[in-house]
Amino acid sequence: LLLSKDLGKHLLEVEDLLQKQALLEADIAAQSERVQALNAAALKFSELEGYQPCDPQIICNRVTHVRTCLEELGELAAKRRAELDESRRLWTFLQEMEEAEAWMREKERVLAAKARGREPRGVLALSSEHKAMLAELGSRRALLHQSLARGEQLAAQKRPGAGRVQEKLRDARLRWKKLEEATGLHQQRLQEALNFVQFNAETDDLVAWLQDTYRLVSSDDFGHDDYSTQALARKHRAVLDELEKHRAAVLALRKQLARLAPAQRQAVEVQIRVVEVEQLYGEVAEVAVLRRQWLQDALAVYRMFAEVHACEGWLDDKEQWLQKVEVPEELDEVEVVQHRFESLDQEMNSVMGRILDVNQVVQQLVDGGHPSAQEVRACQDHLNSR
Repeated sequence: LLLSKDLGKHLLEVEDLLQKQALLEADIAAQSERVQALNAAALKFSELEGYQPCDPQIICNRVTHVRTCLEELGELAAKRRAELDESRRLWTFLQEMEEAEAWMREKERVLAAKARGREPRGVLALSSEHKAMLAELGSRRALLHQSLARGEQLAAQKRPGAGRVQEKLRDARLRWKKLEEATGLHQQRLQEALNFVQFNAETDDLVAWLQDTYRLVSSDDFGHDDYSTQALARKHRAVLDELEKHRAAVLALRKQLARLAPAQRQAVEVQIRVVEVEQLYGEVAEVAVLRRQWLQDALAVYRMFAEVHACEGWLDDKEQWLQKVEVPEELDEVEVVQHRFESLDQEMNSVMGRILDVNQVVQQLVDGGHPSAQEVRACQDHLNSR
């Protein structure tokens, strides 16, 4: 049994042989105690004085022979145990390689079957799956390195099966390298898909915001008085601030476009979309500048009307006073009236300055092509005529 050359043809068979070896070793251990007891009993006959039933030397030789046979049996058992352990290490390694290669083949199949995804939800799902696979790959890498290290030790011992071990080591390393390359390629494609989805999402957000902003800045509501126009002007300044902040996002589209995959970057519809966003931003910015000017003009008109109203109110008061004033007969009263006329002259000079300012504002509005230019001019002429 101990001289058998059967070391198993697979791991389960080796495990079975090791179990049988353990039973055999237990049997040898039990027989060793019996042999030791028998030897001790036999040696007593070699020490007898007087009558001796057998030559003491024969007894000693027989005891030595049995002890030697038992020691040789122990050595054979140890050698058989070592050979079986070595066989188990070999078949364990080969089975680990088989399992590792099967796992790698499965992952290669999964990677080959995975689509890159076009919708944001699909791309995010693939990204989550890929992260889980990378974590699994990291765990497998550590296990594989341990198995390869054991394989290197087996190959270095130059024992039977070393050539097969070397072959398995080469195959495993080559397949692992291909798997890592496939994983890297899939990650690159997935990142490209993520970049494209993010590019489309940010572009959609920009277009939606610009369209909403265009509706705001193209409004024909310029207020109906000074207060309402000032409120619209404040809101418009906030819109202009937001428009300036979004300028960076529009400019960044070109940088994002450059980071896309060549096929995505060179697609005609993608190029057109970027140009459309840039043009839309330019249109919104242009209309926003016009609306700011229109609000300023409207504010100027309402303030001009208010100033004209104030000036005409003053003129009405003075005309009524002049129509009622009479030349007094008393000297003291004449001096009072004269003093009032002197004050009137000073007030007229002050009002004249205000009227000149009104004329200047009117001229600016007319030159700027204000839609209410005709009404403003009529108001100016009426004031000047008075």
